[in-house]
Amino acid sequence: MRATAPAHPQLHPKYRPDIDGLRAIAVGSVVIFHAFPEWFAGGFIGVDIFFVISGFLISLIIFNNLEHGRFSIVDFYVRRVKRIFPALMTVMVLTMAAGWFVLFADEYKQLGKHLFGGSTFISNFLFWRESGYFDNSAETKPLLHLWSLAIEEQFYLFWPLLLAFVWKRRWGFLRIMAVVALVSFGVNLYLIGHDQTAAFYSPLARFWELMVGGALGYINLHRRDLNQRYKDLQAWLGLGMLVVGFALMDGSRAFPGWWALLPSIGAFLLLSAGPEAWFNRTVLASRAMVWIGLISYPLYLWHWPLLAFSTIIEGQTAPLAWRLGAVAAAVLLSWLTFRFIERPLRGSANMRVVLSLLAINIAVGLGGMAIYLNNGFDARGINKKLDYISDTDIFEGSRNSDGSCTRLNQLQGVNEEVCLSNSATPQTLFVGDSHVMALHSAIFAGQERMPAIMVAGHACRVYPNLPYTPTNLLRWANNCTAIANEAIAVAGKLPSVNTVVISGAYPRGNLEQASEYLVDGRALSAREAFLSGYGALIESFLKAGKRVVFMTDVPYLKLDPHSCVNRFEDGVSRECAFTQAEHRAIRKDYDAAVTQLQRLHPGATFFNPESLFCPDGMCRAKLGDEYLYNDTQHVSLAASRYLLDTMRKRGLLPPAQQN
Repeated sequence: MRATAPAHPQLHPKYRPDIDGLRAIAVGSVVIFHAFPEWFAGGFIGVDIFFVISGFLISLIIFNNLEHGRFSIVDFYVRRVKRIFPALMTVMVLTMAAGWFVLFADEYKQLGKHLFGGSTFISNFLFWRESGYFDNSAETKPLLHLWSLAIEEQFYLFWPLLLAFVWKRRWGFLRIMAVVALVSFGVNLYLIGHDQTAAFYSPLARFWELMVGGALGYINLHRRDLNQRYKDLQAWLGLGMLVVGFALMDGSRAFPGWWALLPSIGAFLLLSAGPEAWFNRTVLASRAMVWIGLISYPLYLWHWPLLAFSTIIEGQTAPLAWRLGAVAAAVLLSWLTFRFIERPLRGSANMRVVLSLLAINIAVGLGGMAIYLNNGFDARGINKKLDYISDTDIFEGSRNSDGSCTRLNQLQGVNEEVCLSNSATPQTLFVGDSHVMALHSAIFAGQERMPAIMVAGHACRVYPNLPYTPTNLLRWANNCTAIANEAIAVAGKLPSVNTVVISGAYPRGNLEQASEYLVDGRALSAREAFLSGYGALIESFLKAGKRVVFMTDVPYLKLDPHSCVNRFEDGVSRECAFTQAEHRAIRKDYDAAVTQLQRLHPGATFFNPESLFCPDGMCRAKLGDEYLYNDTQHVSLAASRYLLDTMRKRGLLPPAQQN
């Protein structure tokens, strides 16, 4: 009897143990970077290695199936579900369960949003939108690492459909890959100069890395003459590029940008060298490297939630022993996940497995949305330890424009400005950065009856006379000079304004260091900029006939209020405030600069809230049962009321209006 060819041949690339070895380098570098960033600052480029590997393997599979007339989009996505969902659903479900017992309401609410993002593969867009001056520390987001998985999944949605379209029209695969790669790389370079966060999270700025791998897939199928020679040299060059990338990369680099070429081309060359190269067959294909590579996907998923929960529980970066324990636990859980969940389900031919995985994914997404819409279920017992929960965080609204300045005062504003108004005839104008937004929050909430308007900018030194060259690496702090001048213009346009309150974050550290401001080609020191910029702002308002109140910045905390509470021991809390002596030592240069500013501008009134926050030699984190801070430096709604009431009683603000 003649053998019958299978109806659906498995047109997948032959297994290469050296690829698992390369996966081991990728995941190992990421895990070490996350657990011990002080040891390995460049380890984050392991994600870029993963992108190239994924682009290579997926493109090779699609090319092969298309060219043999066997490509099925349904079969492709079924395989993706069986490959990705088993480990992902395991980690997400257990993270949701752990969050119920460990996280406070606002933290759990945010996790709910991230669970939804993880289940719909839009995590990169959520984290992109969240990133900013007020964003939670990355170390306290248990699902932050899913941003890279989301980009890969978006690629899996886009790429097979495009290749199938190209194949039907007999266009060249290599040509279309070159176009996609060049456009994506161009977007990457453009965004690096305008919004580095977008460059990091946007799929349009990352697809070129997957195209690098895709190009190698095409070369392996049709142009093997291009990479057949010098296999050992390719491997050593690739390894060298990875080593240079690991050595040179840190948080100060504008990444991805041009720097991402190092891990991308390095991974390309190691893949291109193939299993024949000495390094690949001896090192990458070694038993230990292959074993790590086989569990690399669940290890990537497990390591970050364990490290994040360690940080959350400890209230700050976890001790070395905790981090070592988290890595060891991640390795164990990854092996168990691979052995008993991932491998059995991935090899199953039963369609019910796929449907069940999809159902679990939908349930996780809906569960995440329920957590978010219910404000993190603040009735849970753990929230009784912390009075500061998400539904009382008025500050979240008071740091964004709401159209009130246009509606009530016919003001158009300038780019990046935050403007809030509650009256057509405001008496008090608040000017500054996010610290003045926090001070203003009780007015925004309607808890202080005061006709007022606020003009501010995130992370802005409101110096009207000192233009600077913005970095454009963030979506704010690029237009601060214009915001300062807009505040002056608003005071002139609104004759009802009789009092201007100025407040802002204090410049940290040595104020003799150079600032970003240049005058006649010379960089001003931070002290010179502070005196010149705030001096010009104060005098502009005084010249307009306004009373000026300059509020010195509040003391800062050692730890975020969430970290002050021990989550598992009743009656035990951490000291998160500084002593008054520590506080004064930290900002000695700033206080001296404020004293000098006051001496130079006697027409203004200066108000220092230190005595309100630091009675009896200890700066407070709480007043009674209420926290005075939203985080380590922005005052809470309770503190906003406290400060504004005190300022009014001292005659620094207009009298309160009666209801």
